[in-house]
Amino acid sequence: MVNEVIKNAKEMIQRSGTSTRISTVGEINDLNEKLDIKLPEWLIELMTTVEVCDSELIVPLDEEDEEAQLRIQFLNPQCMIEECSLYVPGCAVHKNGYICIGLEIGIGNPYAINIHEGNNPPVYLLNHEYGEETEMIIENKLTVVKKLSDLFLVATIKK
Repeated sequence: MVNEVIKNAKEMIQRSGTSTRISTVGEINDLNEKLDIKLPEWLIELMTTVEVCDSELIVPLDEEDEEAQLRIQFLNPQCMIEECSLYVPGCAVHKNGYICIGLEIGIGNPYAINIHEGNNPPVYLLNHEYGEETEMIIENKLTVVKKLSDLFLVATIKK
């Protein structure tokens, strides 16, 4: 059975007419080792088979206003390591299963998923304002979409 996340990500690439790159097995091993985690198989498959690393995702917010959009930099494994180990708020929550998968372009707040929330987890926006206060970050996270596959369903990759 094909994971809905992977299916929608591939459809996003087709719809966009462009793609970026996949992660290497070495990069995935590095990510697991440096963050002391075990990435779920579905996320490894997404990152190593679908060309989304280093892409700029454009998510429309209003059909009538083309300027109303989210711009998300979908991260590569090295940037994920940095966001989860060096920078707040990622470093404060990654031990709780949160992995930063993207950055809000222009503002820098990270988008994260929790690897313990199934094979199609919600995508959260974490706020820098809470520094390293783990509980405050988690308590005040904003749900962007209820399923990661929904993000890929509406997004396009900027050419």
